[in-house]
Amino acid sequence: MRPLALVMMIALLFLTVGSADASLLSDWFGIELAVDETGTFNHDWTPTTATADYFIDDNWSAHFGRPAHGGEQFDIEAMYFDNDATNAYIAVVTSFNVPGGVSFLGEDIVAGDLALDLGLGMYEMGIDIDGGTGTVAATSVDDWYQGNDVYIAEYGLTNFSGGMTLGTASVDYFTYDLVERGYGTYVFEITVDRSLLTGAPIFDNSIGMEWTIGCRNDVIHLDGDFDDEPVVPEPSTILLLGTGLLGMAGVVRRRRK
Repeated sequence: MRPLALVMMIALLFLTVGSADASLLSDWFGIELAVDETGTFNHDWTPTTATADYFIDDNWSAHFGRPAHGGEQFDIEAMYFDNDATNAYIAVVTSFNVPGGVSFLGEDIVAGDLALDLGLGMYEMGIDIDGGTGTVAATSVDDWYQGNDVYIAEYGLTNFSGGMTLGTASVDYFTYDLVERGYGTYVFEITVDRSLLTGAPIFDNSIGMEWTIGCRNDVIHLDGDFDDEPVVPEPSTILLLGTGLLGMAGVVRRRRK
C-alpha cells in the first residue's frame, strides 16, 4: 500500500473531518468562507473579534504575499489566533489537503507541524499536525526535520519528532465543499490549554507561529500576543504537581541503583 493511501486511511479512523463550517473559524473568528462564480474567494477575511491576530496570504486577492510553488494545491490562505484566560485558539485555511497530503513530483507530500515561538526568538515548541495526535512538545532545533525530500521553495525544518511532551491539544480537520481555483478548501483548528504553553506568561505574552508543508512550497507566519493573563493554578494544584515530580524522580533513582 502506498504511504499516502495509508495516511489517508488512518486519518479517516481517528481524525474529525467534516464538510460543515469549522467551529472556531466561523463561531470564534466569524469567518464564513465563500467563492464567487469564477471560483475565487469573495468573503471578508477580517475576523469579527477585535482581539484576534491574523495574517492573510490568499494568492488570488489583494492579500497576495508570495506565490505557492507547485500551484494552488499548496496555497496557504490564512492563519488566525486568539485566546481567553484558559485556552489559545488557532485556525488555518489552506488549499493543501490536510491531513491526507498530496502526491507531487513522485513523492507523497505531508503536512508540516505547527511551530511556536513564545518569545525566545526560536521555535521552542511544536504541535503535531501531520500525525494527527495534537501532541504539544517542548522542542529544540535537533527535534525538527525536513518532512519531505522534495522541496521547491526553500530548505527549512517542517516537522518535529521527539522533544519533551507537555500534553495534548485538540486538533480538528475540516473539508469544505468549496473549490477555489480548481482545488478544495481545508481548515484545521487547534485548541490548546495555555498551561501547556510554558513561556506564555513570561516573555511579554508574545507568541509567534509558523506553519508550512513538508516540501515548503508555501509558508505562513503570524506574530500575535495573548490578550489577558492565564488562570493561575491553585496552591494545592502546584503542591500536587511538585509531589508527583518528586515521586517520578524517586522512581528513576531506584531504577538506576
